[in-house]
Amino acid sequence: MAEIVGWPGVGYRGSVLRRLLLTSTAALVLASPASAFSRQDGVQMMDDGVSIALTRYTPDGAAPAGGWPGVMVLHGLAGNRGLVDAVSSAFASAGYAVLSYDARGHGASGGEITLAGPREVADLRALRKEFAARPDVHDTKIGAWGISYGGGQIWNALAAGVPFAAVEVVETWTSLYQALWPQDLARSGIVAGFAAGIAVRSPLVAGIRDDAVQSKDLAAVRALATSRSVVPRLGGLRSIKTPVYLFQGRIDFAFDITQAAQAFAGLGGPKKLYVGNFGHPPSTFPGGDVRYVLAQGVAWYDRHLKERVNGVDAAKVVIAKQGSATGRTSLAGLPPSTLTSYVLRGRSVARGNALVSRRTGPLKTAVETWGMGTVHVEVPKLASYPRLVVTVLAGNKVVSHGGLKPHAGRNVVKLANYCVYVPKGTRLRVTVGTSSPTGQIAYLGFAGSGSATIGKITLRLATLAKPISG
Repeated sequence: MAEIVGWPGVGYRGSVLRRLLLTSTAALVLASPASAFSRQDGVQMMDDGVSIALTRYTPDGAAPAGGWPGVMVLHGLAGNRGLVDAVSSAFASAGYAVLSYDARGHGASGGEITLAGPREVADLRALRKEFAARPDVHDTKIGAWGISYGGGQIWNALAAGVPFAAVEVVETWTSLYQALWPQDLARSGIVAGFAAGIAVRSPLVAGIRDDAVQSKDLAAVRALATSRSVVPRLGGLRSIKTPVYLFQGRIDFAFDITQAAQAFAGLGGPKKLYVGNFGHPPSTFPGGDVRYVLAQGVAWYDRHLKERVNGVDAAKVVIAKQGSATGRTSLAGLPPSTLTSYVLRGRSVARGNALVSRRTGPLKTAVETWGMGTVHVEVPKLASYPRLVVTVLAGNKVVSHGGLKPHAGRNVVKLANYCVYVPKGTRLRVTVGTSSPTGQIAYLGFAGSGSATIGKITLRLATLAKPISG
């Protein structure tokens, strides 16, 4: 692999990589109810001879007529079922039989990781079938909760017809290529981090890792990502009638709000979207609103598996206030966004990995981003400059970013959809170069870049009509 600029290897993998891949249980334990259930570890063999390690959680007491409603809990990439034990415990304490398992190629399970593909979907189908056949579990009232990689598997299982009665998907993708290779340029720090965590157990990922990180020969990458995504493979999501609760982070460098919003807009059945203070870096899971997330998860299944009318579906979209554990705004649907333009004039030459930086004047009002804005960059002259990365910052906080493979003339960079509150008086900073600014991990640069003349920059920022935070 070519040298990655700004990626210190061990330090990166020791801190940011853990945040990128894993769900922390420690904080979740604080939010879990007192235990009122038993655990039993086990193994189930798949039809190809691979063993899947699992844990069953059974509520105390006698099962109701027809059996306990069930929930399957799926962990994130490079994780294991132990990392989501508190999620499983929360459901079990609320009166649900739970099946949590180490995905193929993860934890104590055998096999190779094939990235939420047909083999993983077959595993999920087989595990659900065995779970539903247990005498103390209801055979049709079974849901699934999945975070990141686990959520992607659930989407693909729904597309394949696995008969879940309701699902919850957390900080995950609906179009993997759109999320990680927008405009055919990898979010190299994110892709490199994901790949580093699983390549040793995934020949599939190891074989395309360099191309995926460096945005080379992307045809194979696109084909693989598309085959693992619900949105491109279906003409729409209207055919999915399963009740779906989507939990997405306000700012998540891996899977932005668009990944959930486009699914919410297209789904044909009962649906709800919560945009909260959690996610992949620069956020964490859990966030400060973890109690609300778990309570909503239980309430969703109480409504759709236990058939209790509890008002959980009264508001279709809920957005957390930035940094708040309790402040939220409820909406009837996805909020519209407005575009505000900022013209940043000048002429500068970006050489190698140096960045060109321009600032707006002080904002006359506070804004809160929502939707996909753009940055138009005039590039009169270009010489061996393979990547054009734009980052919008408020102080040291990323407001949004994007990138593409540039050409001479006007380049229109699409910005990621994050929800970021920016106070009145802030001067936004726009950087242009081959990578994100120092300390930011989304777009890492590569050695050997040429030069580009950067002319006028026009920032078109998408925001809510009225901020909900602040």
